[in-house]
Amino acid sequence: MTRGVKTKASTPARAVLAGALAVAVQQRMSTWRAFEATYLDAMQQFDAFVVRGQVSAGDLRNGKGDAFNDFLVALLQNCSGKTLHARPDVPGLSFPRHKLDIAYPDAPAPVELIVETKVSGTPIHSGNSTSQRHPEGRAGSADTEKRVKEASLKNIDIKAEAARIEGRGGGPTSDLGTWMRSAKPRCYLLMAVRVRDEADRKKTIELANVAAQWFDRCGVCCFGWDASHSAYEAKPVPTQFDLDRVMAEICASLRHLP
Repeated sequence: MTRGVKTKASTPARAVLAGALAVAVQQRMSTWRAFEATYLDAMQQFDAFVVRGQVSAGDLRNGKGDAFNDFLVALLQNCSGKTLHARPDVPGLSFPRHKLDIAYPDAPAPVELIVETKVSGTPIHSGNSTSQRHPEGRAGSADTEKRVKEASLKNIDIKAEAARIEGRGGGPTSDLGTWMRSAKPRCYLLMAVRVRDEADRKKTIELANVAAQWFDRCGVCCFGWDASHSAYEAKPVPTQFDLDRVMAEICASLRHLP
């Protein structure tokens, strides 16, 4: 991986995530389906550190999010053959600088494809035990709504500025949702959400439906404890949000870009 990797074995909890990333890189994995079991095992081990209070503030705040980003970069690069980048200074119509999680190509060329990544859902631990009464911790959907709103605004702002610069009358119309999905750059939202129960899973899918109105596609990995509470497992999502399928579309788009 040539992009700046944030997932390093700097703490015991992050070492688990770094090990999962090494598996994806060394085995040249190129699909979410191939990587999913490794991901779920790493999330279960990481959350065990969280529950025991054996994580730093940085681990808790950024560990899983940074790792999910790095995992996706590895898989997408292996699949597409393209080098992906984080871009910190992409202009929008209203805000002069947006930081992009994953983008192609690198600066100074105009952005052609954007992947925003979001992770949410935390088990009960010493930092949230008083505010979270549910035995499975904070609902993944509780943070997902805010993150979908933030990512959607960024997406709208960047596409509106691209239309202004192009200057060919291709800006937003009364049918804003249709215009969003046809305007450059192509923008995707990929999420990993630890869901604590069926209600949480259903709420997460509702939010994915909202995100799909503003992004070209939205992909979701919902996961949580299996029935025996012995291992993390993937939870079902509608076909249009299946993370493996959406990533395959992103790979195809990348391959056709110069």
